[in-house]
Amino acid sequence: MNGKNKKIKIAVIGLGQMGGSLGLALKNRALKNTYYIIGIARKEETLKKALKAGAVDKGSLFLEDAKGCDIAVICAPVDTIAGIYKRLLEITDQKTIITDAGSVKFAIEKQISKSLLSAPRRAAASFVGSHPMAGREKNGIESADAAMFAGANVIMTGGVLDFCKAGKAVEKMWKDAGAKIIKMDSKKHDDLAALTSHLPHVLAFCLNKIYKKVKKKNKEIDFLTAGSFKSMTRVSVSSADMWGPIFNLNAANIDKYLDSFIKELLVFKKSLRDKNKIKREILKTQSGG
Repeated sequence: MNGKNKKIKIAVIGLGQMGGSLGLALKNRALKNTYYIIGIARKEETLKKALKAGAVDKGSLFLEDAKGCDIAVICAPVDTIAGIYKRLLEITDQKTIITDAGSVKFAIEKQISKSLLSAPRRAAASFVGSHPMAGREKNGIESADAAMFAGANVIMTGGVLDFCKAGKAVEKMWKDAGAKIIKMDSKKHDDLAALTSHLPHVLAFCLNKIYKKVKKKNKEIDFLTAGSFKSMTRVSVSSADMWGPIFNLNAANIDKYLDSFIKELLVFKKSLRDKNKIKREILKTQSGG
């Protein structure tokens, strides 16, 4: 890492909501002399917005500008993370610690392990998996928020090389952004995230799809879309570019919980016409478990 009086140099790769929020959090007033943020994005327009918002100190269109950074944070769709890591191996060295913000961990770490096996010794940059349990249904740098990680859990799933030293550096970065750290095995993370995060998005997308079909014949439906419907479908406007790969990489775990959900739906369906049965089913969902 940098010397005592030098700023910690962070490359944030991907300046959507997550990357932009991390930049803003680390550039807040209390930490302004601690971090130097290089934002790397695909579009010049995104870089201009990030610079204007104060999320980065420098903007770049080139991954090569991650060279010499203390930490590189990949805030990109999950199906691109392992590929970006492989490219970073050619650019960085052992001094750079690489982490991510992906919602799937095991498949990514497995791919990264393969890249490390064929990497030159000098390029064996550490990787530590991270998943911030934060975010909103809006997309892009415009929705970035300096308070995004305040009090949020960041799941750290270990790493495939030098986790002790690298993990501490990544842990400090997320804590400085306001987060709380939870350490977990990547397989367990993917299993639990399938239920608490991925399945709810599947349900929201499906419910919104049915709603759109009904609306074609019944425009009046919008007079009946109050709190419960809006709460259930809030995340249905989330990015398909982000969520499609998440569903794909964690399909087996999502399948398992979809099967459980369908089973429970069928129980409710069979109980609908018996007021005592349906009441019992509702009460089961409200008991201590």
